[in-house]
Amino acid sequence: MPHGRLDVPSMKGKVPAAEWAAREDLAALYRAAAHAGYQDITLNHFTLRVPGAPDRFLIKPTEMMFEEVTASSLLCITLDDEKVYPSPFDKSPASFNIHGTVLKARPDIACTMHLHTDAGAALSTMADGLMFLSQDAMRFWNKVSYHNYEGLVHGDDLAECETMTRNLGKNFVLIMYNHGTMVCGRSVGEAFLFNHYLERAAAIQMQALGSGRKLIEPSAEVCAAIAQGWAENRPNSQVVGGRDWEAIRRQMDRLDPSYRE
Repeated sequence: MPHGRLDVPSMKGKVPAAEWAAREDLAALYRAAAHAGYQDITLNHFTLRVPGAPDRFLIKPTEMMFEEVTASSLLCITLDDEKVYPSPFDKSPASFNIHGTVLKARPDIACTMHLHTDAGAALSTMADGLMFLSQDAMRFWNKVSYHNYEGLVHGDDLAECETMTRNLGKNFVLIMYNHGTMVCGRSVGEAFLFNHYLERAAAIQMQALGSGRKLIEPSAEVCAAIAQGWAENRPNSQVVGGRDWEAIRRQMDRLDPSYRE
């Protein structure tokens, strides 16, 4: 195996067209996260439910960095934690324990993103959690859940997985205390958008708190009103992020279209 690149058998033409399109989307999401600086060596995973097969989802092999992921390299896993296709690559127990249990419990969720970014991990250490200091943060008013730290989730004990899913509830954002963040979406674009603004909100909060200056905290009434400015928070909730995701896909094509392989 060459040191510069993993040998990945092509899956193009070997899976349904809808699955291949989903593979390209998820591979692009990993590359976009790498480009944004979210990569934590080979740790962390994103998943995407397979269109037309809701009991299956795609996920990166545990040995790959985000920047290495391609459409063909993604593993297809059932909600019973079984590989659908043979693969030379491994899956991490934590990847299913964290993501598979959420997808199993929440049929409305199509995509999950778990990260250990500096801003997100710093936010996860704060007893008060997300503060609604910025417009980006206000998007998540009354939409954030919290999960206490229970250690690594590598083993066969699924008790924490069940607790985590219960704590997530009906929300799409979970701050995992002393650990990191989990962001979900009804599409790749929606998960990407929620994660983008959560990362911005966390980074702004860290910088604001680090300034040592007196902070302006908007009232609950202002935060609630501002939150309604986004379509996903209105009574007839809409899936969001499509426009921005198309722009990100174009950016990934310009930077390195090998994610499509």
